[in-house]
Amino acid sequence: MKKKLLLILCATVWMLASHTLQASELRTSYRLGPGDKIQISVNGEDDLSIKTQVAPDGKISWNFIGDVQVAGLSIQALEKRLYNILIDGFLKRPIVSVTILNYRTLFVNGEVGSSGGYPYRPGLTVRKVVTLAGGFTDRADESRMTVIRGSDKTHTEQPIGLDDPVFPDDIITVPEGFW
Repeated sequence: MKKKLLLILCATVWMLASHTLQASELRTSYRLGPGDKIQISVNGEDDLSIKTQVAPDGKISWNFIGDVQVAGLSIQALEKRLYNILIDGFLKRPIVSVTILNYRTLFVNGEVGSSGGYPYRPGLTVRKVVTLAGGFTDRADESRMTVIRGSDKTHTEQPIGLDDPVFPDDIITVPEGFW
């Protein structure tokens, strides 16, 4: 009984540590872009706390501050930028936190049940997106799937596998197989 309880406790600690690591990685690796909906909280300053969406030009409009360019910044970098803006004449010791409320969309087309755009979530793989899209059709060729990465300015198609990660603005294509 003690062994089983210890095993459960170890598994729980591992899951919590894994979740914390993913959240930490997300704060430094995810880059904001048009369509992301974020919440900015300034501790003790309700008038400065907002929920907003990144505009197509990559900016947000923030009361009292004006427009702030956020596209391409990580969550951590945005918090630092907002801190620097607030410390420069607004507040003495601002504590700024940024949370992503809704991520940008990624797209899947071709031989899936329901082609279209789906909201990104951390940890998504091609397999999970295909499942969200209603699964493969009978004619799908799972071995020739491609992706155009949203971050790729040349829009080059690349092969992708079922367990590969996907990101916001990616376009996944599932081609028809030849019988």
